[in-house]
Amino acid sequence: MRASLLLVLLALSLCQAPPALAQSEPPSRPDSTRSYWGAIPDNASSRATFHRSNHPVEHVVLAPFTVVTYPVYLLTRGIKTGIIFADEHGVLPSLGAALPIHIGNVHAGPGFTYGGHSGFGGGGTIVVDRNQPGSDWLKLRYLTTVKGMHQGAAGLRAPWAGGDVEAGGGYRLERNARFFGIGPSSAKANQAFYTEEQSWAGLSYRRALGGPLGSEWRVVYTSIGTRAPRPEDGPGLAQQFVTAIPEGFNQRSDGVLSSVLLRYDKTHGSGRPEPGVIAQGQASRFSPTGTYGDPFWQVAGETGAFLPLWFTDRTLAVRGAVSWIETPENRAIPFTRLSTNHSGEELRGFQNYRFRDRGLLDFSAEYRWPVWAHQRVHDVGVDAYAFVNSGQVFGEWHEITTRLWQTSWGGGFRAILSDGFAGRLEIARSRESTQIRLRADQMFDFKGGLYAGNAHIAVPN
Repeated sequence: MRASLLLVLLALSLCQAPPALAQSEPPSRPDSTRSYWGAIPDNASSRATFHRSNHPVEHVVLAPFTVVTYPVYLLTRGIKTGIIFADEHGVLPSLGAALPIHIGNVHAGPGFTYGGHSGFGGGGTIVVDRNQPGSDWLKLRYLTTVKGMHQGAAGLRAPWAGGDVEAGGGYRLERNARFFGIGPSSAKANQAFYTEEQSWAGLSYRRALGGPLGSEWRVVYTSIGTRAPRPEDGPGLAQQFVTAIPEGFNQRSDGVLSSVLLRYDKTHGSGRPEPGVIAQGQASRFSPTGTYGDPFWQVAGETGAFLPLWFTDRTLAVRGAVSWIETPENRAIPFTRLSTNHSGEELRGFQNYRFRDRGLLDFSAEYRWPVWAHQRVHDVGVDAYAFVNSGQVFGEWHEITTRLWQTSWGGGFRAILSDGFAGRLEIARSRESTQIRLRADQMFDFKGGLYAGNAHIAVPN
């Protein structure tokens, strides 16, 4: 009987109290108090309002931080406003993959470059597609700069036998190319100028091997000639190195470059790349066709990885590259075909062509983070990045030593439009100089080929 009574009382206690009893209870006190910044609203408030502190000590502490960061704040706000306007109104879509002019199957738009010894320049790109998504098959590109660099290229791509056939050719003239000597110890003070002229035409075949693996076979005819610089560019190479004229100066090196390449690619996207790895290895043989020069072999390899970090779109991008030229009986190689930092991807804080030799080793690491996104995650916006880069050229493998490594560091901004990567502004600093580059090409992206219009065909890249 007692057990039954206890069960009844327990059941009644678990039931909801009648409304009259609930209304008879006194109202609970709001959960509110005060803090350093002011009153904390109770739970019933729809929103919380925070007020700026006027404490004099806080102003003194924050003043140096405000002075240092305010220029960066103004810069990012200006870039943000410009990118949003460009993306919404189509003013600058040509910075990225999109071309603003559309006439049937023809797409056209301007291009730009700034940095390196070529200076500021512009040009245009015309692409003709086959009326299918991602099926552009003809590309024409031309670029000229204020310092006398002229470059034109044409590429053709079409499917064939389960892969893609690419044909391409081009011409490049640099009136103020630089030479500092050969080897990792070459001095900046020995800078000399010359004119370099190169042309190329070739054919390649790309084919997927299953999964992320792919292969490419390439045959390219190349011709590189050198001569004295313009009168306004000096000192000339022949005057600066009168007792040590490099091999191949005032000569023309003609020949066929035959290459086999194997690529592993698990990356996706061109804006803020998703996690992945891309690696490739390439073996090439140069066979001279003219009266000057000797044959040689070159092997080259590159590996890049995008590693996600703790927050959304925070990425660590790393890249390593090595190349080596092997000649029978150590015969001389024209200096224009030696490995060099010509593109701003290797030895990034140094001038283009600053170092040359038979081998090149380079490492880069970038930390990338979004400065802002327009409306949502992964949206139009600007990413910032900081990097460190180190490497060297070498004439023999035993010359590789950290004592000779050239290190640079810096950072920049990467603009992201709705179509993907748009462009980048980079400042790189080394012990010798500061390099500022404004480019529409992306770092750690070595998927291009003859269709993309190789910017420099002297050696495989």
